[in-house]
Amino acid sequence: MQPDGSLGVSERLEVAFSGDFHYGYRDIPLRPGESFARPSVVERGVAYRQRRKTDLEPGPLRTFGVERDGDRVRIVWYFDASNETRAFTISYTLIGVAVGYDDVVDVNLKVWGDQWDEPLARLEAAENAPGKILRGWGKPVWVRGDVELSGNRATLRAVSVPARQFVELRTLIPRDAFTSTTGMKVRRGNALDRIVAEELADAEAYQRDQDRIDDWVSHPLRTVGALAAVALLPALAVIGLVFLIFGRERGTGYDREYEQEPPTETAPALVPVLLRQGGDVGSYEFTATLFDLVRRGVYKAEPTTTERPIWGGLRHETVADLQLSPGVRGELAPWEDKVTDVVDAVLDGGSERLSRFRDEIEDERESMSKRFQSFQSAVGREVERRGWFRSVGALALAVAIVAFAGAGGILGWLAVDGWRSVYPRFTDVVLIALAGCLLAGAALLFATLLFARRVWRRRKKAGQLEAERWEAFRRYLTDFPRLQEAPPATLELWERYLVYGIAFGIAERVLQGAQLHMPEALHDASTIYWISPSGDLGSGATSLSIGDLASGFGDALAPPNSGGSGGGGGFSGGGGGGGGGGGGGFG
Repeated sequence: MQPDGSLGVSERLEVAFSGDFHYGYRDIPLRPGESFARPSVVERGVAYRQRRKTDLEPGPLRTFGVERDGDRVRIVWYFDASNETRAFTISYTLIGVAVGYDDVVDVNLKVWGDQWDEPLARLEAAENAPGKILRGWGKPVWVRGDVELSGNRATLRAVSVPARQFVELRTLIPRDAFTSTTGMKVRRGNALDRIVAEELADAEAYQRDQDRIDDWVSHPLRTVGALAAVALLPALAVIGLVFLIFGRERGTGYDREYEQEPPTETAPALVPVLLRQGGDVGSYEFTATLFDLVRRGVYKAEPTTTERPIWGGLRHETVADLQLSPGVRGELAPWEDKVTDVVDAVLDGGSERLSRFRDEIEDERESMSKRFQSFQSAVGREVERRGWFRSVGALALAVAIVAFAGAGGILGWLAVDGWRSVYPRFTDVVLIALAGCLLAGAALLFATLLFARRVWRRRKKAGQLEAERWEAFRRYLTDFPRLQEAPPATLELWERYLVYGIAFGIAERVLQGAQLHMPEALHDASTIYWISPSGDLGSGATSLSIGDLASGFGDALAPPNSGGSGGGGGFSGGGGGGGGGGGGGFG
């Protein structure tokens, strides 16, 4: 430092070149009111000559140029180096960096800039003053290092400086040590106590941040619990509010426990959708529709038996089966047409055993899965046409998702924008945590929107009344085997019981009730029951499980790339700085 307050800066750059290099450059940032003078470049005691050229390309050897662009000064020097180590000394004078007060001169010099893209393992900088240096600090406080004061000299040492991290050396020197103020800014008043207090407060704030972060890290269960509460409670509150306003079903006054007959003529493929408030139909609805078509004579069914291997093929058992063939085709609903597309493709104008349907469908899996998807789409269109549901809550959830995700994104951006990779601020850690909590809440809301229709959708009044009546009928079918009430008197009602039982996923309960209550004469006249005439499954052919049959349809009708396993997969259903310190480089 000069007696007039200007700073003479000298930087030694020792570089090991691997390959051919022809120029180097140094960017020096300037703050408002600062200026740059007397640049020089020296190598091995030889001074480079100053010229105007500052292009980043080869130039006249042993020359340099200086260019100022706004708040930056660039020095470019030219040489030839190839696979060797060269050392350059860059010198210049900075004017207006020091600030002179009545009692001290404040010198805050950026000795390493934030333009460097590479970390620095070790940094050492020294300042020589015209008088004794009273106080000195390395800045910012989170950079690892120290400052040593020795009379008129201050030495800063720093290690492991991250990329894009500046380092400053700040010193206070008595005002009377300077003979002139021409090289500094001048301000009135005393500043020693104020600056010392500022630096002390800065260090204390940093330590408080670290103590808070350490406290979070040392109590992981408490931290995770608190973050989970912050993440989940607001989202759960939104979910609860949406359910209360838009999802909770309104009472209709219906109070019957059982309905002994199907309460309406709604098709078996549609009723489960009504009860579970939407969603795609699956293999149970498909199977129920098939049996309903058989019941109505669209397909003829004749009882037969099939030999099935058991115990790995060591033994065989006789299984009751149905032989299906084309019947009388009347007017069908669109989704029933789609089922006939599948069945007709299997029958191919002839007949086939029901137990063979899975194998036949799997042989044409690609075309069959498309027909099944058409069946699902047709049911969906009919459900939409009937207008059973109100889904206004979905919009409320979507708005909440956007709000949560947007707030989380903004907080995350604010945290990342000011993030310190070496020693983060506690506020940035909190912002990151809050951002994560908000995004987790948005994810929970999104999952609710996708998988929890009952939260945001409710039935209209007419649909709710019909659903309550169908729920009472499902309870009746579930409890029917143990009830002492009189059994149904007609074959049509028994067969409708089985069709809707298949759609609800409780066909085995209906068959159990039939074993106990169904007269043998009705059984013999039925086209879809194939339990043994004596009512004892053990005395005749083994029953072919309808649940297994529906699951098999689900496997066979799954798209080829879905794997088609696991109980029908997706087809199952039903049932419900200052001077210095700039960046630089070589080329």
